[in-house]
Amino acid sequence: MHLRKVIENILSNWVNLVVTIAIAFVVSPVVVQTLGKELYGVWTLVVSVTGYFTVLDFGVNTAIVRYISSSAARNDDDRARSVYSTSMAIFGITSSVVLAFSLVFGYFFQDLFQLYHIPRSYLYAVFLISALDLAGGLVCSVFLGALAGLQEFKFINGTSLSINIVKSVVLVLMLKSGYTLLALALLQLVASVARALCQYALLRRKYGHLRFDRQAVNRDTVKLIYNYSVYSFVIAVALKLLFYTDSVVIGALIGVSQVAFYAIPSSLLDYLEKFVWAIISVLIPMISANEATGAGGANERLYVTGTRYTLLLSMPVVISLYCYGGDFITLWMGPEFGERSLWVLRLLLIGFGFSFSQLIAHGILKGISRHRVLAYILAFEALANFGMSVALAKPYGIEGVAVGTLVPLVLASACIVCYSCRLLNIGIWRYLARAYSAALAGTLAALLFIAWNPYRITGFFSLFATCAVVAAVFLAVAFPASLEREHRDLLLKKLFGRAAVSGS
Repeated sequence: MHLRKVIENILSNWVNLVVTIAIAFVVSPVVVQTLGKELYGVWTLVVSVTGYFTVLDFGVNTAIVRYISSSAARNDDDRARSVYSTSMAIFGITSSVVLAFSLVFGYFFQDLFQLYHIPRSYLYAVFLISALDLAGGLVCSVFLGALAGLQEFKFINGTSLSINIVKSVVLVLMLKSGYTLLALALLQLVASVARALCQYALLRRKYGHLRFDRQAVNRDTVKLIYNYSVYSFVIAVALKLLFYTDSVVIGALIGVSQVAFYAIPSSLLDYLEKFVWAIISVLIPMISANEATGAGGANERLYVTGTRYTLLLSMPVVISLYCYGGDFITLWMGPEFGERSLWVLRLLLIGFGFSFSQLIAHGILKGISRHRVLAYILAFEALANFGMSVALAKPYGIEGVAVGTLVPLVLASACIVCYSCRLLNIGIWRYLARAYSAALAGTLAALLFIAWNPYRITGFFSLFATCAVVAAVFLAVAFPASLEREHRDLLLKKLFGRAAVSGS
């Protein structure tokens, strides 16, 4: 893949994510204030419980990306059509199972969380619409996986962004008009259908060979997909448990009204993780190509370089949120949220600060089909997270649940480092020194500035200005030491021309 296309795809991912975050920044307070803490907590629980159903893609979506991209590289249209059709058949079956299960489980949703003050029929309708959205999303995810394998990230992000903007405007208007949970669920379903139709239209117009063909559904392709996706499925299950379990535990053991105080800081970390993964998702096809052509050394270098660049992007945000996150949430959501969510945010930041740097390892292990051990590590992390969160929820509240997330995150990240270094034949201490030293120096410089900074946060302008200075201090120290020579030369060439590169 050409470097220019890689950069364009990453930038399109980032633009989509930044605008999505900006929309959430504006819309989230409206949603929370209009619905109230309790109804917002109910909506979070509905999303969390139905969100578990997405693991029923059995990791097939990652297999679609891998095999569609490899088939395109070999101009093997028959294989691509077989993967596409077989995946569609698999998801058709699983979607039917999701809907059948939801028809029964949704009826008891009220009893599970003791929401007796809300009519059962109303909750049932909200739950079923959300489940229908996810069931349809499983089938339509074949369109998304195929387009991702074909590197159509700009189209994916452009349509997603346009639909998200329209959906958010309609959402605010509906909430201001008095609509609540049922309207939210219906709007989400309509947006998902619109997105899927756009993706399907591009596939039919530009990639006519990718169409459903019953004759192309065969046992060999099922086996091919299964051999890759079984461990991706374990990873997906573990990640869903990690993402959704905390809200469910809080709702069941502490109270629905406390879910929002945890969900707000958790959402900030989710956005930051997506920002980093926007890079990794573009690199996975390139990682697979390196492995297929025998360029294994390129993936070893990518592990070190990717870790450095991930830290370069994530640590300024992590440091700023740790020190000024309480001020941000106070200005954004109100003083009650800022005070109550502060330590949840700080505890989660410690855990996620370690895990963000290892997302590149996730991409490499998936790209070279060596993600079995990663699946085991994440599965144990999810189980430990659930066990610790349940044990700490009642005695320590939502902060205890955050600790139950933090500890497994750190331990899992350490295990991933050990396994990845052994697999790629890199000494652990050598890797840690090369990958983390620049970020560590930048972090110390940023913390010194924060300790010295005499200015107080009085509004969004002073908050963002302070965070910008923190990022500048961090990057001034970490950026020169993190940049690879070839990337530095490319940057100098773009900025100052060939003379600067020859002079360096």
